[in-house]
Amino acid sequence: MSDTTPKAHTEGQAIVEFVMVLGIFVTLIFGLVGVGQILLANYAVNQAARAAAHQAAIAGGQSDPAEDAAELVLNAGVGTHISRATVVVQCEPESGGTICRRYDPITVQVVYQDRLWVPFPVEQFTIEAEATRASERDQQ
Repeated sequence: MSDTTPKAHTEGQAIVEFVMVLGIFVTLIFGLVGVGQILLANYAVNQAARAAAHQAAIAGGQSDPAEDAAELVLNAGVGTHISRATVVVQCEPESGGTICRRYDPITVQVVYQDRLWVPFPVEQFTIEAEATRASERDQQ
């Protein structure tokens, strides 16, 4: 018995199936790249907050060393840059004073906003990280 299906019909069917699978595959790849970018940025922002809190604690609550530490970490991260981040250093004096004393908690908050590398319905993402350390000396 011979096959009565025309050859052109089966070739056209293969192209249609390929296009359907290609759309799903490209969407999957774009999604994986986007999730990977967010995970890399999340790691860098968390590390920046920890490093900044450590430096702020050593400096007695001063914000310049903390911002420098956050800058170094974010600029060393894959695809992250300090220009897309905001670093806030706060010291909450427990004695009710206005300057930071030894053992007062110092909190550093890093807020990072960026755009995805790939076209996706969600174009921007925001990551926030916070770290707290005890001041190691009085603020000068």
